[in-house]
Amino acid sequence: MPDATDDDALTYAPVGVTRLRARDGDAWRHAGVDAAYRVLAVRHRLVRGGTEADRAALADDVRSWRLHRSAGVGIEADGPAAAGAHVVSVLGAGPVAMRGPCRVLWADAEGFGYGSLAGHPVAGEEAFRVTRDAAGDVWLEVEAYSRPVLVWARLAGPLVPLAQRAYVANLARAARALHRRRARGRGAGAGGTMPG
Repeated sequence: MPDATDDDALTYAPVGVTRLRARDGDAWRHAGVDAAYRVLAVRHRLVRGGTEADRAALADDVRSWRLHRSAGVGIEADGPAAAGAHVVSVLGAGPVAMRGPCRVLWADAEGFGYGSLAGHPVAGEEAFRVTRDAAGDVWLEVEAYSRPVLVWARLAGPLVPLAQRAYVANLARAARALHRRRARGRGAGAGGTMPG
Protein backbone atom coordinates (compact mmCIF):
# COMPACT_ATOMS: atom_id res chain seq x y z
CA MET A 1 0.00 0.00 0.00
CA PRO A 2 1.85 3.16 -1.13
CA ASP A 3 2.01 6.18 1.14
CA ALA A 4 0.53 9.33 -0.41
CA THR A 5 2.38 11.89 1.71
CA ASP A 6 4.68 12.07 4.70
CA ASP A 7 1.58 12.68 6.84
CA ASP A 8 0.17 9.42 5.52
CA ALA A 9 3.29 7.34 6.28
CA LEU A 10 2.69 4.50 8.72
CA THR A 11 5.17 4.41 11.61
CA TYR A 12 5.81 0.67 11.88
CA ALA A 13 6.48 -2.54 9.99
CA PRO A 14 5.30 -5.06 9.03
CA VAL A 15 1.99 -3.58 7.85
CA GLY A 16 -1.24 -5.54 7.50
CA VAL A 17 -0.73 -8.40 9.96
CA THR A 18 -4.11 -7.79 11.67
CA ARG A 19 -5.76 -8.65 8.36
CA LEU A 20 -4.30 -12.15 8.72
CA ARG A 21 -6.22 -12.86 11.94
CA ALA A 22 -3.21 -13.98 13.98
CA ARG A 23 -4.34 -15.98 17.01
CA ASP A 24 -1.25 -16.68 19.12
CA GLY A 25 2.25 -15.40 19.75
CA ASP A 26 3.91 -17.77 17.28
CA ALA A 27 1.55 -16.77 14.47
CA TRP A 28 2.40 -13.10 15.08
CA ARG A 29 6.12 -13.83 14.98
CA HIS A 30 5.79 -15.94 11.81
CA ALA A 31 4.01 -12.98 10.20
CA GLY A 32 7.08 -10.82 10.85
CA VAL A 33 6.07 -9.02 14.06
CA ASP A 34 9.31 -8.99 16.04
CA ALA A 35 9.82 -9.04 19.79
CA ALA A 36 10.03 -5.22 19.99
CA TYR A 37 6.23 -5.20 19.62
CA ARG A 38 3.79 -6.16 22.34
CA VAL A 39 1.00 -8.35 21.03
CA LEU A 40 -2.54 -7.95 22.31
CA ALA A 41 -5.31 -10.44 21.52
CA VAL A 42 -8.44 -9.94 23.61
CA ARG A 43 -11.93 -11.36 23.16
CA HIS A 44 -15.11 -10.33 25.04
CA ARG A 45 -18.50 -11.97 24.64
CA LEU A 46 -21.14 -9.35 23.83
CA VAL A 47 -24.27 -11.47 23.29
CA ARG A 48 -25.14 -15.05 24.26
CA GLY A 49 -27.08 -16.88 21.58
CA GLY A 50 -27.28 -13.84 19.32
CA THR A 51 -28.44 -13.64 15.75
CA GLU A 52 -26.52 -12.68 12.64
CA ALA A 53 -28.49 -9.40 12.76
CA ASP A 54 -27.09 -8.76 16.26
CA ARG A 55 -23.56 -9.37 15.00
CA ALA A 56 -24.03 -7.20 11.92
CA ALA A 57 -25.47 -4.31 13.94
CA LEU A 58 -22.57 -4.41 16.41
CA ALA A 59 -20.05 -4.60 13.54
CA ASP A 60 -21.71 -1.51 12.08
CA ASP A 61 -21.28 0.18 15.48
CA VAL A 62 -17.55 -0.57 15.17
CA ARG A 63 -17.14 0.65 11.57
CA SER A 64 -19.23 3.81 12.11
CA TRP A 65 -17.18 4.76 15.24
CA ARG A 66 -20.42 4.58 17.29
CA LEU A 67 -18.84 2.02 19.60
CA HIS A 68 -15.76 4.12 20.32
CA ARG A 69 -17.81 7.27 20.87
CA SER A 70 -20.20 5.38 23.19
CA ALA A 71 -17.17 4.29 25.21
CA GLY A 72 -16.13 7.93 25.70
CA VAL A 73 -13.43 8.05 23.03
CA GLY A 74 -13.29 11.23 20.98
CA ILE A 75 -13.17 10.38 17.29
CA GLU A 76 -12.18 12.80 14.56
CA ALA A 77 -13.12 11.18 11.24
CA ASP A 78 -14.87 12.26 8.05
CA GLY A 79 -16.91 9.09 7.79
CA PRO A 80 -17.03 5.41 8.66
CA ALA A 81 -13.95 3.21 8.73
CA ALA A 82 -12.92 2.52 5.13
CA ALA A 83 -9.53 1.64 3.65
CA GLY A 84 -7.43 4.79 3.35
CA ALA A 85 -9.53 6.91 5.74
CA HIS A 86 -7.76 8.93 8.41
CA VAL A 87 -8.99 9.01 12.01
CA VAL A 88 -7.73 10.55 15.22
CA SER A 89 -8.71 8.93 18.54
CA VAL A 90 -8.76 11.35 21.45
CA LEU A 91 -8.58 10.12 25.05
CA GLY A 92 -8.97 12.74 27.76
CA ALA A 93 -9.62 16.43 27.35
CA GLY A 94 -7.79 19.71 26.96
CA PRO A 95 -4.01 19.97 26.96
CA VAL A 96 -3.54 16.52 28.53
CA ALA A 97 -5.63 14.71 25.89
CA MET A 98 -3.85 11.86 24.15
CA ARG A 99 -4.29 12.02 20.38
CA GLY A 100 -3.73 8.95 18.22
CA PRO A 101 -3.69 9.59 14.46
CA CYS A 102 -4.21 6.47 12.33
CA ARG A 103 -5.00 5.36 8.80
CA VAL A 104 -7.57 2.62 8.21
CA LEU A 105 -5.88 -0.25 6.37
CA TRP A 106 -8.87 -2.50 5.76
CA ALA A 107 -12.57 -2.72 6.56
CA ASP A 108 -15.01 -5.55 6.00
CA ALA A 109 -18.31 -6.94 7.30
CA GLU A 110 -16.74 -7.78 10.69
CA GLY A 111 -14.85 -4.56 11.44
CA PHE A 112 -11.61 -2.82 10.52
CA GLY A 113 -7.90 -2.50 11.18
CA TYR A 114 -5.83 0.65 11.33
CA GLY A 115 -2.18 1.64 11.66
CA SER A 116 -0.43 4.43 13.51
CA LEU A 117 0.73 7.66 11.88
CA ALA A 118 3.26 10.23 13.15
CA GLY A 119 2.22 11.71 16.50
CA HIS A 120 0.64 8.52 17.85
CA PRO A 121 2.09 7.55 21.27
CA VAL A 122 2.66 4.00 20.02
CA ALA A 123 3.68 2.56 16.66
CA GLY A 124 1.66 -0.38 15.45
CA GLU A 125 -1.58 -1.77 14.19
CA GLU A 126 -4.93 -2.65 15.77
CA ALA A 127 -8.01 -4.50 14.55
CA PHE A 128 -11.57 -4.47 15.90
CA ARG A 129 -13.90 -7.28 14.81
CA VAL A 130 -17.35 -8.50 15.78
CA THR A 131 -17.71 -12.23 15.16
CA ARG A 132 -20.29 -14.94 15.85
CA ASP A 133 -19.34 -18.48 16.84
CA ALA A 134 -21.08 -21.80 16.13
CA ALA A 135 -23.16 -21.47 19.32
CA GLY A 136 -24.43 -18.09 18.16
CA ASP A 137 -22.47 -16.07 20.73
CA VAL A 138 -21.33 -12.67 19.46
CA TRP A 139 -17.81 -11.53 20.35
CA LEU A 140 -15.72 -8.37 20.21
CA GLU A 141 -12.20 -9.37 19.17
CA VAL A 142 -9.35 -6.88 19.36
CA GLU A 143 -5.90 -7.74 18.10
CA ALA A 144 -2.91 -5.42 18.04
CA TYR A 145 0.85 -5.23 17.93
CA SER A 146 2.52 -2.06 19.13
CA ARG A 147 5.59 -0.53 20.72
CA PRO A 148 5.76 2.79 22.58
CA VAL A 149 7.41 5.68 20.73
CA LEU A 150 6.70 8.82 22.75
CA VAL A 151 8.83 9.22 25.88
CA TRP A 152 5.92 9.09 28.33
CA ALA A 153 4.60 5.92 26.64
CA ARG A 154 8.02 4.29 26.99
CA LEU A 155 8.22 5.31 30.65
CA ALA A 156 4.76 3.82 31.26
CA GLY A 157 6.28 0.45 30.31
CA PRO A 158 4.30 -2.43 31.84
CA LEU A 159 1.27 -0.21 32.46
CA VAL A 160 0.62 0.09 28.71
CA PRO A 161 -0.70 -3.50 28.25
CA LEU A 162 -2.91 -3.06 31.32
CA ALA A 163 -4.28 0.18 29.89
CA GLN A 164 -4.90 -1.51 26.52
CA ARG A 165 -6.85 -4.34 28.17
CA ALA A 166 -8.89 -1.86 30.23
CA TYR A 167 -9.62 0.10 27.04
CA VAL A 168 -10.94 -3.03 25.29
CA ALA A 169 -13.04 -3.97 28.36
CA ASN A 170 -14.54 -0.47 28.24
CA LEU A 171 -15.36 -0.94 24.53
CA ALA A 172 -17.05 -4.27 25.34
CA ARG A 173 -19.20 -2.64 28.05
CA ALA A 174 -20.22 0.07 25.59
CA ALA A 175 -21.04 -2.56 22.94
CA ARG A 176 -23.28 -4.45 25.36
CA ALA A 177 -25.07 -1.21 26.24
CA LEU A 178 -25.63 -0.41 22.54
CA HIS A 179 -26.97 -3.92 22.02
CA ARG A 180 -29.34 -3.67 25.01
CA ARG A 181 -30.72 -0.34 23.75
CA ARG A 182 -31.32 -1.84 20.31
CA ALA A 183 -32.96 -4.96 21.84
CA ARG A 184 -35.30 -2.79 23.94
CA GLY A 185 -36.24 -0.93 20.77
CA ARG A 186 -37.25 -4.22 19.15
CA GLY A 187 -39.47 -5.12 22.09
CA ALA A 188 -39.18 -7.39 25.07
CA GLY A 189 -40.30 -10.47 23.12
CA ALA A 190 -37.27 -10.56 20.81
CA GLY A 191 -35.25 -13.76 21.21
CA GLY A 192 -31.52 -14.23 21.02
CA THR A 193 -30.62 -10.96 22.67
CA MET A 194 -29.36 -11.88 26.12
CA PRO A 195 -26.21 -9.86 26.89
CA GLY A 196 -23.12 -12.02 27.50
